[in-house]
Amino acid sequence: MSGYEEVTEFLRLPDVQSGARAATQMREDWADHLSLRMYLNSMVTLNQPDHGRIRGLAARVFTPNKIKKMQPAVERLTAGLIDGLIERSDGGEVVDLVDLLAVPFPVAVISDMLGLPYEDGKHLWKLADDWSHVFSGLYTEEDLTRADASAEELAGYFREVIKDRRAAPRDDLMSSLVQEATNGRLDEDELMALILFLFTAGFAATTNLVATGVLALLDHPDELNRWRADKSITPSAVEELLRHTTHTTAASRVTTRPVTIGGAEIPEGVLVLTLLAAANRDPARFPDPHRLDLTRDNGPHLSFSAGAHYCFGGSLARIEGAELFPKLIDTFPKIELSGTPERRAVMGLTGYTTLPVTLGR
Repeated sequence: MSGYEEVTEFLRLPDVQSGARAATQMREDWADHLSLRMYLNSMVTLNQPDHGRIRGLAARVFTPNKIKKMQPAVERLTAGLIDGLIERSDGGEVVDLVDLLAVPFPVAVISDMLGLPYEDGKHLWKLADDWSHVFSGLYTEEDLTRADASAEELAGYFREVIKDRRAAPRDDLMSSLVQEATNGRLDEDELMALILFLFTAGFAATTNLVATGVLALLDHPDELNRWRADKSITPSAVEELLRHTTHTTAASRVTTRPVTIGGAEIPEGVLVLTLLAAANRDPARFPDPHRLDLTRDNGPHLSFSAGAHYCFGGSLARIEGAELFPKLIDTFPKIELSGTPERRAVMGLTGYTTLPVTLGR
C-alpha cells in the first residue's frame, strides 16, 4: 500500500495490530533471544490494550512542555558541536558529519533528558544501534547474535540506573519513568522496554535526518541558498526535509477484520505493509514530489507514521532540526561532498553510517 490517502486511512484504523510484532513472532525460537523479547515489550510492537496504557504513561512523562524545556540544552549542544566542526575542518580537512554531528547531537540531547552522562550515551548508542538491526525482521544470524549481546549489556546498564533512581530520584525523565513503575503502573519488563525504546527512538530519527537532510540540501543548492537567505522558512524547511528523506520507510499492520481501503478489499488476518516513503512522494498529495521545496505547504507528511502508533517523539526531532540546520548552513557557506557516503544497512530505515564532507567558512 503506497498511496497517501490509503496509507493514512489504514494506519488510523483503531483495530489493526502491530505487523512488527506478528513478524517477529513468526520465528519459532524468538523467546530464546533477549533482543527479540525486549523488542516485543517495546511500545512500537504492542497492541491494545497494552499499547494505549504504556503510550499514555510515556506521554505523561515525555510531555511537550518537557521537550520545550530542552531548547536551551539543544542550543548549547548545537553550539558545542559546531565549534568542534570548525576546529576539525580548518585547513580543508575532510570530516565525517555522521561521526561528528549526526550521531553525537541527538545522543547528547536524549542522554540529557534521561539524566545520563554523555560518555555513557555514546557507548549506549552503539549498543542500541546493534539491537535495532533486528527490528525490521530482515537480519542475519550474526546480526541476531550481536543484538542479543548488546541487549544484555543495555539491560545490565539500565538496571543499575533504575536502582540508583529508586534510591535517589532526580529531576530527569528516567526518575519520572521509575516513579511510574514504583506506583504500580509499569512492571519491571515494561519499564526496561520503555526506557530502551525512548533512548533508541530519541536519537534514531534525528541521526538519520541530519545525514539525509544535508545530502538533500547539497542535491538542491538553490533551496540550500534560499534557506541561508531566509531563516523564517525554517519550520517548513524541516518538515520538507522530513518528508523528502523519510527516515522510517514503512510500517506494517495486521487486519483484525475485513476492511476496504481505496476500493481494495483486505481480508481479516492479513499482514499489510504500508510504504511511508512512497506515500510521502505521492504526486496526488505532493505535486512534483521528488523536488525539495523548503516552503512546500501540502499538508502533513507520514514520516512519523499515523494513528495509534504515531511517533510522539517527532516534536523533539523537529526542535533539533530547527536548531541544527540553520546553524550548520550559516557557519559553513561551503559544504561539499568529499567521498561516497555509506548507507546504514538496516531494512526500513533511511540513513548513513558515514558522510564525508569538507566545510568551508
